[in-house]
Amino acid sequence: MKKILIVSALILIPMIAKASCYDIKDNDAKNNCLAMQDKSTHYCYNIKDNDMKNYCLAKVGSSKHYCYSIKDNNMKNECLALVK
Repeated sequence: MKKILIVSALILIPMIAKASCYDIKDNDAKNNCLAMQDKSTHYCYNIKDNDMKNYCLAKVGSSKHYCYSIKDNNMKNECLALVK
């Protein structure tokens, strides 16, 4: 019985998390959420705001060179500090 509950939880938890991303109304925020959740840059490319897109690509792809394309200095500095 415990094994069934554990397997069910492993299947349902990602589905619940993904559903919460789809509940977000703002498309850029929704795509950012999905990108972070799935670790997929595909969603980052759907973000229209260039700074958010570059931040997403840097974080998901673990690549600092996207941080340097961010125009907002606060976001750029946060990106550079966060991405290793």
